[in-house]
Amino acid sequence: MTSRRPAIDTFEGSRVPSIGKSLPYAGREDVFLKIIGSLPVLPTPFFDDRIDFDSLERLFDHVFPELEGCTLGGSTGEAVSLSTAERIELMRWAVANAPRGKTIVMGLTHTNLKEAATLARTASELGVHAGLVPCPYYFPNSFPMVLEYLRALDAASDLPLVFYDNPLFTKTFLTAEELFRLVDACPHLNAVKMTDHNLAKISALKSKGVAVFSGDDVVAFRSLLLGVDGSMIIAPSVFPAAYQLSVRLLASGKHAEALRVFSERILPFIHLFGPGDEVQVTKAVFHRIGIFRSPEARLPLLPCASARLSETMLAYDLCMAQTSVSQAV
Repeated sequence: MTSRRPAIDTFEGSRVPSIGKSLPYAGREDVFLKIIGSLPVLPTPFFDDRIDFDSLERLFDHVFPELEGCTLGGSTGEAVSLSTAERIELMRWAVANAPRGKTIVMGLTHTNLKEAATLARTASELGVHAGLVPCPYYFPNSFPMVLEYLRALDAASDLPLVFYDNPLFTKTFLTAEELFRLVDACPHLNAVKMTDHNLAKISALKSKGVAVFSGDDVVAFRSLLLGVDGSMIIAPSVFPAAYQLSVRLLASGKHAEALRVFSERILPFIHLFGPGDEVQVTKAVFHRIGIFRSPEARLPLLPCASARLSETMLAYDLCMAQTSVSQAV
């Protein structure tokens, strides 16, 4: 286990440059510098219905030092199944155990605005770099509802915010212009995680200095080609070295070589691990390869079926075999 230091530094000096670095939104350069790079969404390991920090420590050892940081307590992290106390415990552990210079983003999803604000203030006090916040739920949203909710959460702390544009789950479809209005209204908001497959929004947002993160593994490579500032997806947590190699090759203009690496060492896994049951499947994969002590997920999620795991491991093993061949050449 490597030594840990509080993760309170910015991205500056990290190993892999962003391939599509946006110009900082006017007056928010300090916010922007803290939240770029490959920050994969990590599942929360459980054992006997408690957060398994030993397993999380092994996952940190797996993804670092390759990646710039990680995102905890999001959809993949089963945030809606975690208590506020557990989420605070999770962020406290992450800040204390991430290597120096690594960025920690914490999900702020909550049905209760006061609880979300408590999470944001606590995250800021602990040294978390940013909070990931989607549209509120469970009520059907209008844009004014989203705007007022974000304004209230933004005003509750000085934590930099990343807006989670996830229309599939929130049933809220926002245009690029509406996202600009959110950014203009919220001083601490200067980044968007894009799960919407309307990828034209990436270029529109970046043209006005808003940092954009790829938010869906299925369109990850296309998003990288469009110049996203980073990624908040699952694949980099499974194949950190291969993913960062793709990013470096794209940054140097070697697009065909980047696509070859991505296609051989990552894409087969993306084809088979999701979407829909990606949380349970990813946990089962991490359990199979010895990172997680248990594949346990919390209800309402159901365990990954053995047949589902077997087909996903076919893809995982293929990706690892291609990595071994490439390293031997």
